[in-house]
Amino acid sequence: MNVDDTRLRAALRTLDPATADLSAEEHHHAARALERILATPPPAGPPGHPRSRGRRLLVAAAVVGAVFVGAATFLQVGNDEQAYASWTPEPRTLSEDEIDAVAPECRRQLRGGSLDLERARLALAERRGEFVVLLYRTDNPDVSGKCLASNPVGSDDVDMIGAGITGSSGPTQKAPPRALVEGGFSQFGDASVTDGSVGPDVTGVTVRAGKFTVEASVQNGWYAAWWPGPAFDTEKPPASGRWDPKTIVHYDLTLSDGTVLRDVQPTRPS
Repeated sequence: MNVDDTRLRAALRTLDPATADLSAEEHHHAARALERILATPPPAGPPGHPRSRGRRLLVAAAVVGAVFVGAATFLQVGNDEQAYASWTPEPRTLSEDEIDAVAPECRRQLRGGSLDLERARLALAERRGEFVVLLYRTDNPDVSGKCLASNPVGSDDVDMIGAGITGSSGPTQKAPPRALVEGGFSQFGDASVTDGSVGPDVTGVTVRAGKFTVEASVQNGWYAAWWPGPAFDTEKPPASGRWDPKTIVHYDLTLSDGTVLRDVQPTRPS
């Protein structure tokens, strides 16, 4: 281990709010994920057109195997363009075998949080390059558990990059026609993950976050998307005082009749 690795791991320990030490297996997964992230060459990202909006957000951030529920902790590991070279703006649905490879570790990382895994359903599972996202949900209470993992196509090798939980104590707010209800955001290192509900006539959601333009997965009235960049106009909360981050995220909706609604203002749960 070189000096930079030693300093990085020391920094990780100071930012980790978990009360228990990571196991040897968790350290192993974390090290492999970090090595994969730092070794990947940069991609070219599509341009976007950000415009900041204010909102108090429930944010979950998780890095190297620990689960942070409702935290406002941001940790930069490497460079976002170097970390996810194989990321694609369009998702691909995971096969049952791919889900089976990733799900056990994902559920293990989410265990012990506010998501009831006994009742949670797998709402979405998508692939973008060698990276996959699993989204588990309960509707009452409205809670989402998200996992981001590296899993090369055709491989059983799974490196968990992050797992986080967002939501509220009330029931899910269903979106009306031609609309979107914005859910929580989770930020894992340089990657942002979000999900929410869409109206019954919405067949597509395009997420624009800074230079990234992302086609979300849409299934059964729910959408999810992730990109290798930030969702907010600031990287971390201030040293003291209330933190009120502003999103750089905007939405276009595609309806079942082919109509495209540009820059739709999302509904936000109260």
